[in-house]
This record gives sequence, structure tokens and C-alpha cells, in this order.
Amino acid sequence: MLNTAALPDNVQSSLVLGAALAGLWLSGRYIHGTIVDRTTCLPDLEHLGEPTKTKYKGRAIVCGGSFAGLMTARMLTDHFEEVVVIEAEETFEDGSRKGTNLMQHNQLHAFGVLVLSTWRKLWPDADNYIKEADGRVTLCNNNLYYGRAVNLPPGFSHEWVNFCRPTAEAVLRKMARTHPRIRFVHGSVTGLIPSKDGSDTVTGVTYKLLGALATEEEQPLDGAFVVDATGLACRGSKWIDSLGYQSPRRDYYDPYGAYTTAVVQLTPEAIAKIPWPKPYNEVGWILAVPCEVGFETRSNYITRWDGDRSTSRESTFNDAEQTPKTKAEVYAWARSLPMEPWQETLLDIMEEDIEDMEIYRCRLGQFYHLRYDLSKRLPQNFVPIGDAVMKLNPVYGQGGTKACMDVCSLDGVLRRSRRGNQPTQPVPKNITSAFLKKHAPRAIGIMDFNKALDYPWGNTSIHFPGDTPSQGATLLSWWKQVAVAMSYSDTVYGMVQEVLQGVAPPTQLFGARVIWTVLKVKLGWA
Repeated sequence: MLNTAALPDNVQSSLVLGAALAGLWLSGRYIHGTIVDRTTCLPDLEHLGEPTKTKYKGRAIVCGGSFAGLMTARMLTDHFEEVVVIEAEETFEDGSRKGTNLMQHNQLHAFGVLVLSTWRKLWPDADNYIKEADGRVTLCNNNLYYGRAVNLPPGFSHEWVNFCRPTAEAVLRKMARTHPRIRFVHGSVTGLIPSKDGSDTVTGVTYKLLGALATEEEQPLDGAFVVDATGLACRGSKWIDSLGYQSPRRDYYDPYGAYTTAVVQLTPEAIAKIPWPKPYNEVGWILAVPCEVGFETRSNYITRWDGDRSTSRESTFNDAEQTPKTKAEVYAWARSLPMEPWQETLLDIMEEDIEDMEIYRCRLGQFYHLRYDLSKRLPQNFVPIGDAVMKLNPVYGQGGTKACMDVCSLDGVLRRSRRGNQPTQPVPKNITSAFLKKHAPRAIGIMDFNKALDYPWGNTSIHFPGDTPSQGATLLSWWKQVAVAMSYSDTVYGMVQEVLQGVAPPTQLFGARVIWTVLKVKLGWA
């Protein structure tokens, strides 16, 4: 052991200072790592899709072929020998649906950085499927206009994918069907089968076949692990309630928002006339003009879909204001909000040269969190994911990000719950609790951001216990300042995009670079 007393005073001081700095560095690394793990799924994403040496005994059942359900099914093949997806909606061979009750099916969607990263982890050839469907992988740039055009910083490399929701689902289902250990059943799950030994587990599901093999007779399907991916129906909460478990508390709010999505088919003539800022085959998002509390209740987003289609989404949080119903109203709405000259030209050309326009309108509805994490007793091999546990405001485009966060979180729990190197082992008895412990802070962080943006709208109905319209006022105040700062700094905009896309912790928005830019803007130095 080193005898520091025998060293000169200056050397002793240097050693003490060095040890202190090393301690601070290690503490900072630990704190940063803890924050990243608590608020993002990046540590779990790193290992997503990697083969495992051991499998859990039995079959995994995914109830619902939703966006989250299909990704979960592929992820579960790394942990179970067989995965069965029971989905109620009939689909074609190419993976597309024959019909749907999903109100947002034809609305504009954002398939962000975390979505593309998750797909690439689960399916290394995902880019080929996307290209085959005429989807476009581009830089995560939505051509934001926030008082001025906002650009990404040099070196920004995060990518996302551009196509419509029906095409995205078809691609996802097509990729899932290529896996030999995923089996699809056209049916409707009616309930869970309780364990006969009295333990807090389920042993499978009951379901009814639909389509050509439809029957009113319920059939059992044994399973060692069950996932509720029933989306907005949230059927899992009813299933566990019927078995005597505590149904999760449903917290929700409603900002009384609505939006219209308008779709036009771009003609070769129009494509040739529009002054695109980049080669047409690289065009994805065209324009994003967000709403802002206290200033503007309306927003407008324009993007390019697959099949040479352009779509615009007009949304509002003023329930006294109707979103556009006609072609003329769509263009009038878009022109009433700021944009760059080339984007104005784009609207002029589309309005003059393209006659037909498909218009889809819908109300946003309630945004909720089913608080499974607060339930004192649950089946320990049953997990809810996606909209079956939380629905976010689609205007902010984080639903797909949150679904991927759920998939990565569950994968991480399943990987870390193994014991020993046996080829197969039983599903641990604490999977549900472990998942909810990891999921809750990650999901709540996104929901809190949504609430901070939505609560101040004057007509928001709040049903989160203890919350008030001023909930998150401090966060909202800082967010407004950051939003202004990013219009002056490409670097800050890139940092904001990383946080919104789920690939950086929210604390990044409180870093020195962001604070300094906010101060420069306030002092008029920007």
C-alpha cells in the first residue's frame, strides 16, 4: 500500500485532487447511466435481436396483431420456441388489412428513429422490405418552421422511415410472417386461463376462430407467457378483472383536439414543377409547423408518402374550431400558417394541377395510462404493451417510439431473468413486476411531457389524480424557451430531435449547450 505521508506536499495534493476528479467522473458516469436506463430503452436496444443460448419453456401468446404486437412477436422468438399471434382483423397475403376499425388508420403517422432502429435490430433486412414497399429512409428532418426554417446540424445521422400507416403495417406483418417460429391465428381472444395450482399465473387463453373457420365455440390455447397487444380496446384489464385480480386504475385527460389528414396523388407533371430542395427520391417530410400554447392552437404537417402521394395533417386544440372538410379548406388552413417560399409554391402547384383529394377527419379522444404498475396483485406471466397500457397524443408523433420502448424493455427483462445455462427453463414468477418496474418511469416520462403541452389548453378535461391545469408549468416554460433556442441553433435542434425520438434522455435539454443558447437568445446575442 502506498504511504502518501512520505510524499511531498505537492504530490499529495495532486493525488487527492486526482482521486476527487476520478470520483466525480465515475459518479457522473453512474448518474448519467442511471438516467439513460430510467428514461430511455437504449441499454436494452443494444441487445435487441441477439440470439439467446437458452429458451423459456412453453409457448408465448400475443393477443392482437397491432403495431406493438407484431414487433413483440418477433422479439419473443428469441426467448420461446413458439410464438402465436391471435389477431381479429383479416389480412391479405401481402400483410395489409382487409378492413379496420382503427380511426387513425389513414391519418398521417411518424415512424421515428427508434422505430427504424428497432426494426433493423429485429430484422437485419428491414431496409429491403421498406424499399420494396416504396418507403423512404431519410434523415430525421421534418423541415420544422418555428418562426424561421430550422435545420439539423452537420454530422446528424439519425434516420427515420417515411410511408403511410397501412403500408407500415403491411411491411411489419410481412416481416413477421417470414419467421418460422411465429404462427398466426385469425381469431378473437375471449379471456385468460387461470392456473389450477392457485399461483399468480395464467396457463393460456381462450379464443374464438374468425373468418372462414369462424365458430362460436371457445377454444383453449396453452401458453407459458401472454402479452396483451389489443391496442385501444385494452382487453387485458377486463380479462384479469374476470379472474379476480385488481383491474388497473385508468388515468386520462382529454384536450378535445381534432385533426384532418388530406392525401393527394402527385402526378409526374406536378413532381417535375415543384422546386424540391433536394432530389425528389430523397424527399420525406416536407413541412412541420407545430402548435404552441398561448399563441397558436393549430398546426400543419406535410409529408411525402409511398406511391408518390403527399399528405398534410391539420390539427387543432380549439374545440370551437373545425378542422378542414374540403379541398379548399385544407389549402386555406395550410396557407394561414408560416412556411418557406418553396413550400408555398408546392401548395400552389398541387391545388392547381391535382383535382382529387382524399380527406380523413377524426377527433383525438382521450389519452390514458392504465396503472398496472400500481396494482398490488397481477398474473406474473402476463404483460400489457403499446396502447393496451398507454395512449399518447398522436400529434406529437411518439406512439411508435413508446411501442418500441415497450418491446425493448420487455426484451431486456426476459434476457436478465434467466438463471443458469440450461437449454430451457421455466418462465420466472416475477416477469410482470420486473417489466412494469422498468416500463413505468420510461413511459411516464413521455406522458408527463405530453401532459405539460396539453394541460394548458383551456378546455382540457383532466382525470389524473392530483393533477391541475398548471401541472408541468415549469417544464412547459422551459420547453418554450428551448423551442425558440432551436430556431437559432442547429445543434440544439438536433439535441431536441434526439430526445423526442427516444434516443437521448430528457436531461439532454437541460445541458450546458442548451442553457447557453437559451441565455444568448434572451440577451439578444443569438
